[in-house]
Amino acid sequence: MDYIEKIELNHHPFLAGRFASMNLDISDYTFANVYLFRNVSRYQILTRDCASFISACNRQGQNYIMPLASPENCSPDTLRDLLNRDNFFFPIPEKWLPFFPEKEFRISFDESESDYIYLSRNLATFAGKTYTRHRNHLNQFRNVYQPVAQILGREHLSDAMSVLQSWQAESIALPAKTDFAICAEALENFSALALWGTIYYIAEKPAGMIIGEPLNRSMFCLHFAKASRQYHGIYEFMFNDTAKKLQARYPYLNLEEDMGNKNLRKTKSSYGPERILKKYRVGLA
Repeated sequence: MDYIEKIELNHHPFLAGRFASMNLDISDYTFANVYLFRNVSRYQILTRDCASFISACNRQGQNYIMPLASPENCSPDTLRDLLNRDNFFFPIPEKWLPFFPEKEFRISFDESESDYIYLSRNLATFAGKTYTRHRNHLNQFRNVYQPVAQILGREHLSDAMSVLQSWQAESIALPAKTDFAICAEALENFSALALWGTIYYIAEKPAGMIIGEPLNRSMFCLHFAKASRQYHGIYEFMFNDTAKKLQARYPYLNLEEDMGNKNLRKTKSSYGPERILKKYRVGLA
């Protein structure tokens, strides 16, 4: 018999512990992502045969199951029993694929669901031809502005909300079509979600912010980067500054997926990803 639970803040220790033990590079496996997108993706904790999973729904309305442990630790019968002709396991790292025999399972992936992985040192230096345009924008920004960076804390949250509101006001999309509400909830639950971030001030006015969290021992995941367009080059500055702050501890940065957005894909590709991390779907053959 299945036991279903809505995901709440009090699930943080349980899910964060599971994600840490899995030690994956995939951005989906963070508590903040699961909690903040719990309504969009219909995330629920599913327990069957004493094994726990997350049941979810993607942008196409398809049901999928997120494992909370390596398949080698789960009964093959339970894995098969969770699937039907319409759903699938996702996101599955490449190293888990051998646990799903081709005779029983079909394996596929969607490029728009892949994560963009960067070397922190590359974004911290912007060295080489790949970064010529970003380096120029960064230098132009520094020539005009004198930004002040503050590690995001409780005393900065109202300023961070001001940044988010300015970003939304400049967006061509309505709030319902952006991640405005999701980012706002991240700020409201910043401490409870164990998030880390930096807020940037220009002439004492809040101008931009970056928010993320550790994904594993070597990779940091950036969830939100928001700034006002009036400051040309501020995004290059924020990514460069964040990489400088994190590179000693986290050699890799995960900037998540592009969701099939062509402009977002172009932007993320321009920053010279070290690799594009495929996230596989595994269904019944």
